[in-house]
Amino acid sequence: MSTFVVIKNFDDGREKFKEYPNKWLVLERKFNGGKLLLQNAFDKDVIINTISTWKTDPYPEDSPS
Repeated sequence: MSTFVVIKNFDDGREKFKEYPNKWLVLERKFNGGKLLLQNAFDKDVIINTISTWKTDPYPEDSPS
């Protein structure tokens, strides 16, 4: 199953990614899950090579109620 997240903190030079819809596919977990490799769910060419896990939340439709 694919895991999607939203980014809640666009700092450290990632401000440019705010222009994209805030739904990101987790491609890989690094450093024991402390960092994520993300791909935008709507523009597959947009990749964030590393972002701290704490700067993301589960995408609402994927969260258990």
